[in-house]
Order: sequence, then structure tokens, then C-alpha cells
Amino acid sequence: MTVKLLITVGMLLAFASLLSGKDKIKLFYPVAAIDSSLKKDAWAVCRDYQKEFVILNYGKAIERVHIVITILEKRGDDLGSLVLFYDKSTKINSISGKSYNMLGIPDEKLKNDAIQDLNYTSEGAVYDDLRMKKASFSGNIYPCTVEYNYEIEHNGLINYPEWKPMDDYRLSVEKTSFQISYPDSIAIRFREFHLPAGCRTEKHENGLHSIEWKLDSLKAWREEPYSPELYLETPHVITAPTKFIYEGYSGSMNTWKDYSQWQSKLNEGRDQLSPQRQNEILELVKGIKDTTQIIRKLYGYMQNRTRYVGIQLGIGGLQPFPAETVDRLGYGDCKALSNYMKALLKAVGIPSLYTVAGAADNQGITMVDFPSNAQSNHIILCVPLRRDTIWLECTSQRAPFGYLSTSTAGRKALNITSEGGNVVSTPLLTASQNSQECKAEVQVNPDGSIQATVKTKYSGYQYDNISENLIESKKEQEKALYSNLSIAGMVISDFSYEVKKDRIPQAVETINLMAPAFASKTGSRLFIPLNIFNQIKTIPARIENRKMPVYRDYAYIDKDSVTFHLPKGFNAESTPRGKTLTSEFGEYSCSITLKDDMVTYIREMKMNRGTWPKERYSALVDFYSAIVSADKVKLVMKEEVK
Repeated sequence: MTVKLLITVGMLLAFASLLSGKDKIKLFYPVAAIDSSLKKDAWAVCRDYQKEFVILNYGKAIERVHIVITILEKRGDDLGSLVLFYDKSTKINSISGKSYNMLGIPDEKLKNDAIQDLNYTSEGAVYDDLRMKKASFSGNIYPCTVEYNYEIEHNGLINYPEWKPMDDYRLSVEKTSFQISYPDSIAIRFREFHLPAGCRTEKHENGLHSIEWKLDSLKAWREEPYSPELYLETPHVITAPTKFIYEGYSGSMNTWKDYSQWQSKLNEGRDQLSPQRQNEILELVKGIKDTTQIIRKLYGYMQNRTRYVGIQLGIGGLQPFPAETVDRLGYGDCKALSNYMKALLKAVGIPSLYTVAGAADNQGITMVDFPSNAQSNHIILCVPLRRDTIWLECTSQRAPFGYLSTSTAGRKALNITSEGGNVVSTPLLTASQNSQECKAEVQVNPDGSIQATVKTKYSGYQYDNISENLIESKKEQEKALYSNLSIAGMVISDFSYEVKKDRIPQAVETINLMAPAFASKTGSRLFIPLNIFNQIKTIPARIENRKMPVYRDYAYIDKDSVTFHLPKGFNAESTPRGKTLTSEFGEYSCSITLKDDMVTYIREMKMNRGTWPKERYSALVDFYSAIVSADKVKLVMKEEVK
């Protein structure tokens, strides 16, 4: 006989409350005290998050943080870990921590051997002084609570902190505060986003100014399809200096012009090449009259002679290696390689601009009237010509000439000049430039098998869909084709690629294949799916009470033309009608033409770039639902009776 003992949280709390005297247990952050509204959609709850930033002078500050996280389930483990980055300008003075069980009874203290000190080295890095400390508790009983306290000493202040209490999905917040204090002699700047009225207070005592923000009861957000970055829609505060000192270099950030002049001084004299290299470069482009072709030639030279490495030296990774150093060693990071390319162009009399930009999750300059170093994480090169501007991504040995991918395209960036920088926009390709065009010839046999030749041209940002596959082995390329096409029983007999690396790059993929049972046969009928190679099969999930706007970062167009050669002795029982769909999100059309023993299926789908109110999400789902339905179109053929 098995006896099950059921102990509820309430029973355990009652038991704990009975303890008295020397056995009295003090409870910390009991899970039962969490409001039920904060548990909805949450994997973890931040019980308390206090951040304090004390500015001592233009070059030094102390940061103190106290944070308590209750992990509700295993999926919230990462939300309960602590990761702190540091380098030679950032010193972690202390880290401490405790854990508690679900009742709030202390469980264990964070031991020194549970704090990992790791070298945070990016792929291919040669020089890297960026490190991180990582701490976590190893409990596997949920819910549980972890508490951390740490202090960081900053020596060099080009950045002030950002306060993002909700920087993760599935995390709710009970209470949080951020305080920044500084002497009267120092001026700071801040920008608030999505904050309720009355959450900020200011004090001034004994020559010290302080600003504090407080929030509570922030409910967790779930991931939502087609949405912008979470922090853009949730409460946060950005702070920044006016004047700063960073590793001995003083500067001002009141305007982008000030910041540009500071960066220009860091770069001064670093775009020089040896006389021997300059002579070699002049000889390399001798006889080429077209300026664009000279730039292309030197860009290829740079790519062939260098490789990318992650470098966190210089002054915190803000100053590029001298061009002569890159020329001698053959490697550099985005700063060094862009500066090296600048030096190559300078050697032949072509001026260019070192450009501070945002890449990947960093959206670049989103606040034109609020200069800050945090609005960038990458360097590219701008080459202004009389009637054109060429942009160069210098970190990749495979990047097409003059092409900026979606990682940096369509964002505001800062061109660095000694007189003062200019905020400019990097180019963004249009829908027609970001195209995928498929043309196919398909022979359908009486038994439902097919042989097909498929030629697909990927252009613009759609080139990026296969660019990584282009450098793989033949075996890996074939493996990717089988995965992408997903045609039952398909056998690829041959495939090839033709690549054109240009400002709008292109790759043409040609495949010869067969499939034994593509068209299903029932009795005397053949059912032939017409959209073989580009069918949309999934519909975005419907979401009640959506919080995020609808967002798509670039536009594109797909065009498909498939000609089916039908088997002899079969006639079309019915010809499907075409379909046209028009929406604010894009356009879709397909048509089916039957002539003799051939059927031509033409499909075109254009998706727009933009941001739409969250209320329009259901319309987007309806649009995709209609496309999925239209993509299922089939031709029914019936065998002639003999």
C-alpha cells in the first residue's frame, strides 16, 4: 500500500510561523506573496531590482545593484543567472548572493567557486581583454528565489547606464528603482520611455544632485510574431554624459559634432601606409580610369589580404589599430579593417569617411537629438563620389562589393570628420531589389512521378538567405537543398550556383531533380500541387490582447513561374481559378493557364516594410491565412477512357 503525503504551501507557511525563540525563521521573498497577476505568462518574477550609479567625476563612477529573482519553472533558469562583463576600465569590486526556497527560507550562500571568471572571446579573436563573471545557483526545485548584490567600479565614462527593468520576455517585476547621483559640477542627460507620470523624483543636498525612478507591478510579456525589440515598447531610461574622460582622452557629447571630433582625434594619423605599400597600390590600379572600378579593385585587395578578428584593445575597443599594423599582421576588427580600407583609398587619392554605425540588434542612431556612444556597435566605410555613394562592409572576406546587409542597412549612422560629424542614413533596398525569382519546367508522368529543372535567382537581401550555404562543401549544400525543398522521395541529380557579388548581389541556383510520387493518383485522377517550390504552409498564431505593434524591417518580392508538361492521355477535369489579394501588408496574385498539354502557374507575392498598430495584427493573420489557402491550389487531371 502506498501512502501519499500532500503538503501545501499554506501548510508549510503555517508551520514556519509556529517556530519561535531561537528557532524562529525569518522568511525572505516567499513565493506565496507574489500577486497572481505577476505570475501570468511569467517564467520568473523580479522581486526587487535596485540600481544605483554614483558619478564621482567625469572619468569615474561606482555602480551598485541589488536584484532578487523568483524562478517559477525550469524555463526561467537563464533569467536567474547573473552575467557581468568587465575589462581594464571596469573593475568588479564584489559579488555576493543567496538562494531561498519557495517559503522564503534561506537555502545557501553563493560560494566563490560558483562564480566563473571567463574570457569572453568572440570568434576569431586574437587580442581580447573583455571578460565576464557568471554566477548561478544549481537548484532544481521550483519555484525558488535567488538574490545577488554586486558593485562595479568604472574608470572611464564614455557611457552611462541604461535602466531596462523588463529586458526579457516572460519576466514580471514586483518593484524596481534606478538612482543616478552626481556632483553639481557635472551635467548629465537622460531620456525616458514609456514611463508613467510621477515615477521620477529629484533631490539636491550638500552639492550632490540625485535623480531616482521607481516602478512596480510590471506584468510579463510573451513573445509575439512580427514585433520590434522588447525594450522599445517597455519602460526604460537612457542616461548619457555631456563631458567625459575615457582612458585619458577627454571629450564632449553635447552634440554629434562634438563626438565626431573626439573620434576623429582618436583616429588621427592612423590611416598611413608605408611608402613601399603605397607604391604597390598605385601600381595595382594603374590604367583603371573608372573610380568605382578602382574602389572595387582595392576592396578585393583588402579582403584577400586580411581577416576579421575581435579586438578589445586600444581604449576599450574604440580606437582602430594603425593601418600599417593591419597591413603587416593581416588582421583587424571592424574599426581596424575600415581604417585600413580608408588608408588604401587615401593612397590613390580617393577620400572616404570612417562611419560609426549600429549593427544587428543595435538600431544605430535612433535619437538624433540625443548623442550617445550606446547608439552604435560597428564601423563601416562611406565613400562619397560626385554622383554616388559607395558603402563598404570591411569585416567580411566574402561580402559583395558595395553591399550592406539588413544588419546595417536603413539606419542612421555618423560619418566622422575632423570638422564635425554628419548623421546620415545607410541605404535600404526596395522590394523589387530584394527578389526571389523561380522558373521551373516540370514533366508530370502518368504514375504521378515528376522530373524537374528549377532555376531560382536570389537578389538583394534574399541573397543572404543562401549566402552562407554558398561557402559550404558540396555535400552540405546538397543537404540544405533536401531540407529546404521537402518534397517526399525527392532525388537531386545535379545542382549548381552562379554568383554575382555586387551592390545588389545575386545568386542563381539551378537544380535537376525527380520525385517518384509527387502527384497523388486516385483511380483515374491525378492531383497535381501547382505551388511546388515556394509554398507558405504556416499561419502566424492568433494572439489575444497583443501588446506589440506589427513590424517588418524590409520589403521583398517573390516571383514564381512553373510550367507543367502533362502526361498524354489525361485531360484537366477542372482548371482552378486564380487569386488576387491586396492588403496594407502586401499583395498576392496567382494565375493558372491551361494550353494543350501544358499548364503554367504564375505566382507573385510582395511584402511591404513598415510598422502598424497592434490592432492590425489580426488583419495580418487573415492575410497570411488567405495566402496559405491559395498556395494549396491543385490541378485535377482525369485519364481518358479508351
